[in-house]
Amino acid sequence: MQSLITSIAAFAITVASLAAHLSGDAKAEELLAQARAALGGEKVTTVQGLSASGTYRREVGDRQFTGELTLDLQLPDKMLRTETMNPMGDATITMEQGLNGDRVLRHSSTTGGGPNMIIRMQPPTGAEAEAQALRNARAELARLMIALLLTSPSSMPIEFAYGGEAEAEDGKAQVIDAKGPGNFGVRLFLDKSTHRPLMTSYKGVAPRMVVQTQQVQGPPDPEHLKKAEQAAAATQPPPGQLVDIQMFFDEYRQVDGIWLPHHISRSIDGKPSEEWTFKTFRINPTFKADTFAVK
Repeated sequence: MQSLITSIAAFAITVASLAAHLSGDAKAEELLAQARAALGGEKVTTVQGLSASGTYRREVGDRQFTGELTLDLQLPDKMLRTETMNPMGDATITMEQGLNGDRVLRHSSTTGGGPNMIIRMQPPTGAEAEAQALRNARAELARLMIALLLTSPSSMPIEFAYGGEAEAEDGKAQVIDAKGPGNFGVRLFLDKSTHRPLMTSYKGVAPRMVVQTQQVQGPPDPEHLKKAEQAAAATQPPPGQLVDIQMFFDEYRQVDGIWLPHHISRSIDGKPSEEWTFKTFRINPTFKADTFAVK
């Protein structure tokens, strides 16, 4: 992830001095058409869903988490990210986060670790926190669809406009600004030579992860667990300020005639935060009936 810092700094310098908008939406549509052709042409327009599996690495403070990752997307409004990790011993945590229409998907479970170990993931609490979680999930789905397939979910109409040209030491990129309902906005960088998506940049709140680990004697006491959860929620840090977030897309490989990035990295305020390395992609898979179910 350290190798990303140079690219981040280079683009940060040039983005501030982007050329003025030229022919607006017409130019943006021209560039998007070139990019879709580069990714697979008409094949891209037939994609209604995809599933990717691989590994992830995430830095949280001074700790680093690694594990298995599956990303499922189904148009127009379904997304599920499933992660498994082993934070200690033989304990395995499975976390599911995503979206199904107007419902946020969030579920976690723990296996192993011995009968006296309890590990709980603390979700946001309160009506406003849930509403924000829904907005965040919809925005994440839209950003992924824009970057991977150069389209947007019908559930979130997006307007595209030309944003000029950015230049770094290792090449140039055409910039497209995408805006949607509310405050949604993302800047898409297309490699000028290959026309493929190179990176996205947007303002967002840095994701937070709070893990509660307990060692208890005997069977878990429900009342004790309730009090522990309340105490953990009370000690969560307040919602963070908006920060600059970049996602980088590389290691493109062809899958069923479509070029997809098998390596995605994210940085927050110029610091590498996480990376996904995908081993397999499936185009238009048949998802199980309960894949996007609320649990």
